[in-house]
Amino acid sequence: MGVPVKIVRLLPFSVVLGLAACGSSPDILPSTQVVRASPVVCMDGARADRVLAATWNMAIGFDVTDLLFLNPDSVRAIHDRAEKIHTDALGTLPRLRVRLMAQEIARTGPEIVGLQETMHMVWNGVLVADFLDTLMSDLRSLGAEYTLYTSTLNEATLHIPDTTGGSDSIVFEFHEGNAFLVSPRWTVAGSGTVHYRDVIPVDLLGLKTVTDRAAQWVQLQDTSGFRLEVWNTHLEVLDAQAIGQAGEFALFSDSLRAVQLNAGFKPSGRLFLGDINSQPGSIASDIFLQAHWNDSWDSTRFGSGPTYGSGSLRDSTRVLTERLDRILDQGGCAVDTAFVHGNTAVATDSGPLFPSDHGVVVAKLRYGIRL
Repeated sequence: MGVPVKIVRLLPFSVVLGLAACGSSPDILPSTQVVRASPVVCMDGARADRVLAATWNMAIGFDVTDLLFLNPDSVRAIHDRAEKIHTDALGTLPRLRVRLMAQEIARTGPEIVGLQETMHMVWNGVLVADFLDTLMSDLRSLGAEYTLYTSTLNEATLHIPDTTGGSDSIVFEFHEGNAFLVSPRWTVAGSGTVHYRDVIPVDLLGLKTVTDRAAQWVQLQDTSGFRLEVWNTHLEVLDAQAIGQAGEFALFSDSLRAVQLNAGFKPSGRLFLGDINSQPGSIASDIFLQAHWNDSWDSTRFGSGPTYGSGSLRDSTRVLTERLDRILDQGGCAVDTAFVHGNTAVATDSGPLFPSDHGVVVAKLRYGIRL
């Protein structure tokens, strides 16, 4: 599903924004026709189909509220905010961070990875970061083979003049989104993206638009005939939208499953990877549990399992404090293990550095229901 692009010219600057798609897919059934997946008990003598999965928010490297340009009162304010975004992004050493992420993924070897905040930024014609191109190059150099499936969101190009009359104008290109890394174990039978309706409104000096959030999915099958339906998403940072998007996801993911069943793709299991921006016990988190999505961390580990922490990525004393990232499943009968890596600073030639403000969550799930 593509993202429509609207070109708008405002004096004294111009902006091109990718607006969120608000139309629903004709393949999504109404909520009255959804098919819920029930919890499954491991069967004696069943095939033990195991899946090693991971989810990682790559961290765009600056405060997301700066990107939204919330309530700017002048072109000068937008100019200054853009300069801050550029400075903050460079300060997190994006090229080196991606290399550290590639090393962790190659070392851990997950068979399916959900990625969020997959940033691409160009500043006055100079590439600041392209997370996915860099990540794939680094993975190949490490002998880790994956196929990439992307979902691009929040595309924007801003042309911002220097309001002081000087020559310090800015051309700022940006987008981010979600992506899957799929190992050679799998054949991809289908893929797509569904955009959320409940999103944050943004007013950019009179230009009314919205942020773009979506859920990405793939249908996977291995040579033994094991089939897996996998979702990857990043819910909004504000509670009101996170709750609304969690509710939307619970409905359209089940609706799409019903369509898949009718079309002959019966998954042996289902998997959710993503950053839901909500702690355990919150309303958004409970919506997933009520929709029969089981938390891999709760199934196998004690403790809070924090995956996110604020603070500088170059501060070796920084700690993770909140559990925002999840690996959830339906149709799995057991979780063999779950863990968080990337939660300590790595010593580099440029000093201590965290790969991201999130840790990578990894879980090995067992789907033992095929005789």
